[in-house]
Amino acid sequence: MHDVTYHAPTSLAEALRLLGNDPAHTRPLAGGTDLHLQMERGGNAWRHVVDLKRIAELAGIARNPDGGYTIGALTLAAEVESHVDLAADYPALAQGAACIGGPPIRNRATLGGNVCNASPAADSSPPLLALGARAVVAGAEGTRELPLADLWRGPRQTTLAPGELLTALRLPPPPVRGGSAFTRLTRSAMDIALVNAAAQVALDAQGHIAQAALALGAVAPVVLLVPQAAEAVRGRAWSAELAAEVARLASAAAQPIDDIRASADYRREMAGVLAARAMAQAVERARAAGGVATAGTSGAAGKSDKAGATGKATARQRPGRRGAP
Repeated sequence: MHDVTYHAPTSLAEALRLLGNDPAHTRPLAGGTDLHLQMERGGNAWRHVVDLKRIAELAGIARNPDGGYTIGALTLAAEVESHVDLAADYPALAQGAACIGGPPIRNRATLGGNVCNASPAADSSPPLLALGARAVVAGAEGTRELPLADLWRGPRQTTLAPGELLTALRLPPPPVRGGSAFTRLTRSAMDIALVNAAAQVALDAQGHIAQAALALGAVAPVVLLVPQAAEAVRGRAWSAELAAEVARLASAAAQPIDDIRASADYRREMAGVLAARAMAQAVERARAAGGVATAGTSGAAGKSDKAGATGKATARQRPGRRGAP
C-alpha cells in the first residue's frame, strides 16, 4: 500500500482545483462509509483524497422559491430522514434515507455519496428518481444541471467527467394532492436491498391518478424508471386490478441478475410486488393530503406499512418465497 495524500479544502473552488490536478489518481471524500472499503478492494491507484466535509456550501437543506428543495451533496442521511418539512413533502425520500445502514452510518453517510456511489441497490436513489430530482454538478468548466437518471452509467459508474463533483440535488415542488412512498426487501434489516421501489402520484379532484412515477432499484445495472406503469395508471382510480397491472409492468421492466442474495426470477417477481405496494401507499398518502374521500384503498394498499415507517421488510416476512435467499 502506497502513501495517500490527504487534502481538506474549505471552499468548492479549492476542492475542484485539487480534484483537477490529477483526476485519475484523486478521489473525493464525503462521508467515507464506502470509500474506505473501496480503497481496501482496489483503490491502490489513488494518490490523493480530497475531504469535502469542511465546505459548508455543500451541505444543508433549503426550500426553493418555487416550493421545491435543494439538498446539498454533503447533507447527512440522518438529516434527510429527520427533516420535518422534507419528510412531509417527500415521505419517500425520508423513508429511503432511513434505510441507509444503521444510525451510526446515517450520521456519517451523505446523500451525495450514496447517489455517486452508483449502486443499483442504493436506498436514496429510487425515491430521488421518482420525485424528479436533478443533479447539480460543478467542474473546471462551470456548473451544469442534469436529470438524475443521466448521472448513472452503470454499477459503480457515473457520467461525471474527471475533476467534476456533485454539489447538490434539486427536487421540484411536491404536486397538489400528491403522495410518495418507498419500500424495500432485504434478507435482514442491515443488508442491502434485494429489491427496492419508490412511487409518486398526484390525484385529480375526483381521486383519479393525474400523474405518477415509479422507480425500481437492485433489478438492473442502474436504478430505473418504469414509464409504462406511470402511463398505465394515468386517469384511473386505484384498484386491485390496477395494482396487478402495475406489478406486471414493473416485473416486465426489471432486468435482474442471479447472485448470492437472490435469484433473478425472485427479484423480478418481487419487483412487481414492491412496485404495487409503493404505488398503493403513495395513493393513500395523496388521498390523505388532498382530502379526497375514499371508502378505503383497494389492491395492495397498506401492505407497505407492515414494514413500518421506513418501508423496510425482510425475506422472513414474505410468504411464498422463491429462489435464493
